[in-house]
Amino acid sequence: MAGCGGGGASISINPTSATVAPGTTQQFTATVHGGGGNTSVTWQVNSIIGGNTTIGTISSDGLYTAPPTIPSTATVTITAVPNANTMATATASVTIANTITVTPTSANVSVTATQQFSADVTFSTNTAVTWQVNGVTGGNSTYGTIGTTGTYTAPSSVPAAPRVTITAISQADTTKTATASVLITPPPIVIAPTGITLAAGSQQGFTATVLQQPVTPTWTVTCESSNCGTITADGIYNAPLSPPLGGNVTITASAADGSAQSAMLTVPIQISDATLVGTYVFGVANHSTITFAAEAGTISFNGVGGITGGMLDRTGSGSTPINITGGTYEIGTDGRGNAVLQTDQGPIVWQFVMANGTTALLDRLNADGNTSTGRLDLQQSSAKSAPTGKFAAKIAGVTSSSALFAQVASLTASGTSISRVLLDAVTGSNVQTNLTGTGNVSAPSTAGRGTLSFSTAFGTQSFVYYAIDSSHLRIVETDGTQLASGDLYAQPAGPFSNSSFNERIAFTAGGFTSSGTYAVGGLFTLDGNAGITNRILDGTSETIFDNNGIYLVTDATAGRTTATWSTSNGSASQYVLYPRADGGFVMLEIDGANVAYGLALQQTLASPNKASLAGSLALGLSGTELANSSPVAFTGNATISQAGAWTGSLDAADINGITLNAESQVGSFAVASNGRGVVTLLPGSPALNGSTIILYVLDANNALLLESDSNRTLTGSAVRQY
Repeated sequence: MAGCGGGGASISINPTSATVAPGTTQQFTATVHGGGGNTSVTWQVNSIIGGNTTIGTISSDGLYTAPPTIPSTATVTITAVPNANTMATATASVTIANTITVTPTSANVSVTATQQFSADVTFSTNTAVTWQVNGVTGGNSTYGTIGTTGTYTAPSSVPAAPRVTITAISQADTTKTATASVLITPPPIVIAPTGITLAAGSQQGFTATVLQQPVTPTWTVTCESSNCGTITADGIYNAPLSPPLGGNVTITASAADGSAQSAMLTVPIQISDATLVGTYVFGVANHSTITFAAEAGTISFNGVGGITGGMLDRTGSGSTPINITGGTYEIGTDGRGNAVLQTDQGPIVWQFVMANGTTALLDRLNADGNTSTGRLDLQQSSAKSAPTGKFAAKIAGVTSSSALFAQVASLTASGTSISRVLLDAVTGSNVQTNLTGTGNVSAPSTAGRGTLSFSTAFGTQSFVYYAIDSSHLRIVETDGTQLASGDLYAQPAGPFSNSSFNERIAFTAGGFTSSGTYAVGGLFTLDGNAGITNRILDGTSETIFDNNGIYLVTDATAGRTTATWSTSNGSASQYVLYPRADGGFVMLEIDGANVAYGLALQQTLASPNKASLAGSLALGLSGTELANSSPVAFTGNATISQAGAWTGSLDAADINGITLNAESQVGSFAVASNGRGVVTLLPGSPALNGSTIILYVLDANNALLLESDSNRTLTGSAVRQY
């Protein structure tokens, strides 16, 4: 372009357009016509004399240097102004662009492996390039070679300077080049076999190779929890007896000298017969409005489907235990299983679901059509010690006159005696509170079986206990006066006052009214100052939101606490609570309206949501079908996705028999920030059709369950599987 102006001088520029790569140069020349022999020129970039680092610079002799990076406006204007006539100008257009590019711009390539590079030439119709490695056309054996099509092959060993430069040189203009960086890495370790799923408790050998040659790496195993299993120096992996949190372990093979890249393999672990191994304490009970029966005992499993022994005591059977002589069991990969126990008095059949290697939820269909429910807990070594300290008791059953009753209490044991009993009892509509007494306790046998008895104004009661550990005992009443069973839980040391309890609580309580079965659940907060706040109650087809309530510690030694509240529907309720060492309570309704008892447990998860229980859960529910007043029990599992989708299967026991593998078809699932969840099952669901299940989240591993509709009265629990 040329310009003319005053003084008769004009100017032209060459070239008038150009494409310049970032950081490279382009020479421009200006010719001044006329002007009395003054040919000097002032150069500008975008009207800035000499330009700048953003848009590029130009020297006094017209050498333009593009900026190192392409500016937001990639086209700039070069202007030449003759000093003889500043009104005259000539301009050229410069596009700042990569005239040649290499893809990818960087790569990690292990020794002997290949990487494909490509070059894009935009400034010429001749798109051919010459490839170099570290400035050597075609490369060499030290830094790797590259073919005419851009295929780079790394050397057979990592060089002293492991990072090399790949260069593409335009054959149309050898001043136009582009580069890529390659980091040459050690070869990867390859683990075999891959794509496998292992049964809990199984063994699997792994091998490692580098460049198809066997090597002996350092083996490690990790997972989201502590039960990952073990792996030997030879790569022999022993899976844990129950799946870890998340259900997977990661096997890693690494080279201590850095001569090879580490490799990781994810291996799913599934529940198997090996998950159930060792000696467990069990307790089962039915809660029919007509009859009552309960059992507690120990049972030993061999991890390969066999029952090797055990014993049990049954309500009303006296002081001689019934021997478990053998039997079989099998467990599916989702934890659902069954067991056939052979005993001195005939076979017993259980349905159960394993939560993990220490806990299972179980149910049983009795010969009379009633169902019994309970759980298995792995017995610990501390179970062989005599009970010592304070225990909170939860007991329920029927009296000799077939009246339904429930009790909660605090027992102070010294190993041979029970120095203090403080007990509350409800029989029908008869409420007895603050009953005191004393008793005796025997040291356990090698099986963890012992006896205890105590006397209060309720009467003298004798029990057999089976200790799970030093803090938890299962009991069954054997004196024949009452038929009853329950649990003892270790209590805190105390002393207690209202300020001792400042926590969020979730509870479920089940039992009986004068017209049939009964269940209630909810959430409330003990505020540390005798107030009950943030209360939500759920019952049969009813939810009550009400903040009114008070609590009062009435016994500083036992921690006995009364909780009283009125509801918006006009009813008033009172419960008595005895604290447990884990922050929870045993709970009994003492207003005379119902024989209702249960557990009130501490809610420790701050902000629950649908993903709080994501993973696999073992479920256990028991209660009554309201249509025919018949007992029913469910065990099974549920899988919750991170998005909150709920799927699962349940095994049911009722008067019609055992129903296996019934799918839970969930229509909706939601969890509020207070930890109260609602699971709605579709009317056509094979399991719990048309039910509304309330779920009270306790922590990331546990929740309490309550059916709140007109179909059934059910209570239960959900326990983390993995």
